[in-house]
Amino acid sequence: MVMRVTENMKLNTSMASLNNVQGQYNSILEKMSSQKRINKLSDDPIGMTVLLGHRQVEASLEQYQKNVDAGNGWLALTETKLKSVGDLLTNASEIAIQQGTATASAESRSIMAENVRQLKEEMLSLANSKYGNRYLFSGSRMDTDPFSSSFAAARVDDPVAAPGNAFNGSVASGGTYSGTTNKTYAVRIVTGGALTAATYQVSSDGGKTWGAEKDDLDSGTITLPDGITLTFIPGTVPMAAGDLFYVHAYADGYYNGNDDDLTVDIGANASISYNINGADAFTASGGVDIFKIFDDLTTALESNDQQGILAQLDKLEAARQQVSLAVSKVGARMNRLEIAANNIKDLGLQVAALKSETEDADITELATDLATKELALQASYAIAAKIGANTILDFIR
Repeated sequence: MVMRVTENMKLNTSMASLNNVQGQYNSILEKMSSQKRINKLSDDPIGMTVLLGHRQVEASLEQYQKNVDAGNGWLALTETKLKSVGDLLTNASEIAIQQGTATASAESRSIMAENVRQLKEEMLSLANSKYGNRYLFSGSRMDTDPFSSSFAAARVDDPVAAPGNAFNGSVASGGTYSGTTNKTYAVRIVTGGALTAATYQVSSDGGKTWGAEKDDLDSGTITLPDGITLTFIPGTVPMAAGDLFYVHAYADGYYNGNDDDLTVDIGANASISYNINGADAFTASGGVDIFKIFDDLTTALESNDQQGILAQLDKLEAARQQVSLAVSKVGARMNRLEIAANNIKDLGLQVAALKSETEDADITELATDLATKELALQASYAIAAKIGANTILDFIR
């Protein structure tokens, strides 16, 4: 069977060939422009999969570096504030030494009492410093002033219901807090329903870990650790599984934050604590209560109590060592962040090399291919032009 090749078939074949060569030529031009061998999935599906993996690793490294930078900024400011606190303690010690001598007068001690009071105000300002809009020394309660200017007795806040709770009754706290550190207690409903049917769990660390399930809500009152009670009064909607209630408890003293660590990821399965909480740096949790020492020194100076003044010297030295230890912790963590930053940089270079190996184009090879495709394209244009220029006279010759 003889197939007749029409002029239309010739033209269509020529145009298809032209379009194919044109597409290849454009693809080479795109690679020449981007200097990348892979610009879209169709260029190399397997290579693109590998490339996406490299890009994902790069994105993770960029986030780790941001975390390192943020941690360094936080720690650098913390170090500055703590060193200033150390300077204030040194000033207070010098005053105690001068006014603890037998030659010091009641008048000079009264004057120095005002100086110590001003040192305490400066100490309070440093202890309540912020990094951005977050308090440096509040632990995880970064929206709360970590320190008050005056001593406060142990207390318990009103309970707070978590957003989304089904229970619409009321909750009240009671009892006297006997703990030695500030804590956040949480109650989680496990089995919902009326008080007589509901079961719950208690957390003493704000919900990080939970105790055993209990079913003693019949009376509406439950006892938390350290002498705290919570009393639930039913509303129109009973408790539901997952309902959460929080209550903050504060030990005697000046501190309103907690002793939680703030952590950030600096690598795969690697994190670091980047804060120094106020409990460790300023309160008896770290050894001595610095604000109480300043108050006691002020009282002794105002009372012209030589022995009371001298009694604060050892405490001031202990406070200075306590702050120095906190500064040392800051330095150690900054060193670790520096190591992490170097590791991130090295990994970034390795990933960049692998990515370059996968996606970068060989410019010399592309230039050769471009010249070849350009000749083929010109030939295709010439053939297409010749076919398109045929007239009826070409067929009757």
